[in-house]
Amino acid sequence: MPSRPTFHEHVEGPKFFENKTAYHYFRLGHGESPDRPFKLFVPLTNDAFGDFINSLHLALQIAGRFEHSVTTFAMFNNRPYKMELLALYPLARKLILTKSHEALDLINLKFFDAPHRQGAPPDVGDYREAPDIIADVRWQDFVLLPNTQQRVFKPEQPLLPLRIPADVAPDLHRRLIQLGLDDRRWFCCMHYREANYQWKYISNIRDCDPDVYLPLIDYVVDRLGGQVVRLGHPEMRDHPPRPGFVDLAKLPDSTMLQAYAVSRARFCVSGSGGANCLMHAFDAPVGLVDSCGWFDCAYQHAFLLTLTVVTPSGQSLRQDALFESGLMNQRALQIAMERHLEIQIVKCTTEEILRVADFMFDHTAATTGWRDAPEMPLQPFDNSFTWPMRGSIRPKFIDL
Repeated sequence: MPSRPTFHEHVEGPKFFENKTAYHYFRLGHGESPDRPFKLFVPLTNDAFGDFINSLHLALQIAGRFEHSVTTFAMFNNRPYKMELLALYPLARKLILTKSHEALDLINLKFFDAPHRQGAPPDVGDYREAPDIIADVRWQDFVLLPNTQQRVFKPEQPLLPLRIPADVAPDLHRRLIQLGLDDRRWFCCMHYREANYQWKYISNIRDCDPDVYLPLIDYVVDRLGGQVVRLGHPEMRDHPPRPGFVDLAKLPDSTMLQAYAVSRARFCVSGSGGANCLMHAFDAPVGLVDSCGWFDCAYQHAFLLTLTVVTPSGQSLRQDALFESGLMNQRALQIAMERHLEIQIVKCTTEEILRVADFMFDHTAATTGWRDAPEMPLQPFDNSFTWPMRGSIRPKFIDL
């Protein structure tokens, strides 16, 4: 009798990939060559400064895992900061501008249903060539849906930073010096939220008292020997000019300059607000005070001092206890406050904020001048990503 049937495994060779079927182009080799980059589509539906940055930063964590990628962003350009923030994205990108939010909403699943072959029925031609596929915005490998763009995550790999475009960095450096910053001395960035921002004129529990935060300026300059750059918007409380203090908040349309300052700051001290998203995206060491969102815990160089929640029973929840209670979340806390009006919020004091500055000063002792701008790390690209992103949430709480 003949021997019983067996099998053998064949490894594909170069000749196999001359076949132009859709399977070979769209299922194999994503991101391994410029001829077939990984294609990511990101509709940017959020207008808020911080949310917009978070969407860019999350997109980078996906596309940056591939050796070659093209990210297509779609947005309604209705804010003065959007194009400048988009320029911070360090990888290859394309842009679709819509005339309204409603037009952006019309991009639906059918939009991405591109034909595998050239032509249209009944005159369907050959399978599409790679350059045609890459140029077609309808052909995407992954669509980062709006409801996933604000995910809280702590990936197993270090976060990839945004980057100041090389062609504008020297001019931004000169402008900071012209505004009074000394490039021979270190500086920190500070931010806090005021409820008078023209693009988000909404008060919530993240609002801060400027009188509590502004003493940080004199403390850093006079006691720690550094300089301070304030981030924010022109509507913020005025502060008298003084040597060692540069107020970018009062400078209209200074988004790129604020981003550059964050990228070179020794450290940052910030309340909850949109600008601290910029700090995370540039991998800056940050002391977050009055923290009330556990998403703050996701960043590798964030150190937290939370606000205090006093429950109806009189229990004070702060730091680890607040985190474990489930109330270290702005929406959850606001809902709890609506149900139990006797819940109280106690914000950080000036003295506590200054002690956070002390901690950040000691923690960054190895940086004696301007911090080197972060770079995209050289890494072995695995040309894939895990979704949902994996990892643990391990907040770093500051012990005063």
